[in-house]
Amino acid sequence: MVWVYGASPELNAQSRYPAIVAVSVVLTLVMMSVVGLRFHARIGNIGPDDWVISVAMTFSVVYNILCIVQTRYGLGLPLALRPKSNLSTYSKVNFAGRPFYQTGIALFKLSLCISYLRLTRRAHKRYYQILIWVVAFISTAGHLAGTFVLIFNCNPVHKSWAPKTPGKCLPFGPTNYGLAGFSIACDVIIFILPIPLFLNLSLNRWAKAALCGVFSLGLLTTVCSILRLLQIHNIAYGNGDSTMLVTWGTVEFNVGIIVSSLPFLKNLIKALRVPSLKRLYESRNHNKQQDYSLHSFGHSGTIEGSKASRNRSDSEENILFPEALAEGGIRKTTEYHVSTSSSHGANSL
Repeated sequence: MVWVYGASPELNAQSRYPAIVAVSVVLTLVMMSVVGLRFHARIGNIGPDDWVISVAMTFSVVYNILCIVQTRYGLGLPLALRPKSNLSTYSKVNFAGRPFYQTGIALFKLSLCISYLRLTRRAHKRYYQILIWVVAFISTAGHLAGTFVLIFNCNPVHKSWAPKTPGKCLPFGPTNYGLAGFSIACDVIIFILPIPLFLNLSLNRWAKAALCGVFSLGLLTTVCSILRLLQIHNIAYGNGDSTMLVTWGTVEFNVGIIVSSLPFLKNLIKALRVPSLKRLYESRNHNKQQDYSLHSFGHSGTIEGSKASRNRSDSEENILFPEALAEGGIRKTTEYHVSTSSSHGANSL
């Protein structure tokens, strides 16, 4: 049984559908897992950015399913080799996927902007917040406008899936170059937008570098967008094979959602690491106490020591651990006076 409807076994073997199906399935599962972990990490603190990313995730799942369906009707083969009987159905499925892709891209970028606004809420940077609002509006409005361009690309609209219908369509090359160029510009601006804010935080340079690095990972979607853009020429002026255009679009969509969710997994990762570190610390501390028990001098001058003495009172803990000083602990100060004497007298130092 062949995968491509109406294709011979030889033609079916030429199709690159396995790569498209594998990329779509694997990345969709990873993307859904990351978003699920994001919601788990933010239980009790779920905000508008989380709900927006959940809608983007839904759009991505639908788009990936439609991409897989398209492989059954010829996606993965050059245009000239696709079975003619599949042309109408393929065109309809392809048309249905356009708004899900374009709107979903807009949503995960909007989610990032909302996250930035939440991060700057207590920073009292009014002008920075206005800048974020402006970028969010331009990006969302521009991508939604692109969605309408893709839907009403032809006049009449049904010419998009019925090419022989009288009418005319916007040229494929210039239209898609314009949409891809706008998307890439928004990618670059949105993913570098929070970096100046992080650089001004009162953190050590390693913490700043980590924050900037995590958010800069979003530029991976820009790389995917550029690779997708390079395929437009092949479709408009080459053999019409849209395999890599769809593949890179799938990667861009899923990776964008994954990367935009990674910063919110920090607390979850920290929660998973801390118990193991705590157990390691307690284990080492226990071994040390077995060898060196805590002793104290009693009023009689004898040394009193037992395992029970390890249970320190609150005041002892505050004295022994410097970090407690920040919480009003007791500070012990010892002064040393050193003096020397000579034949000429005593000098205090």
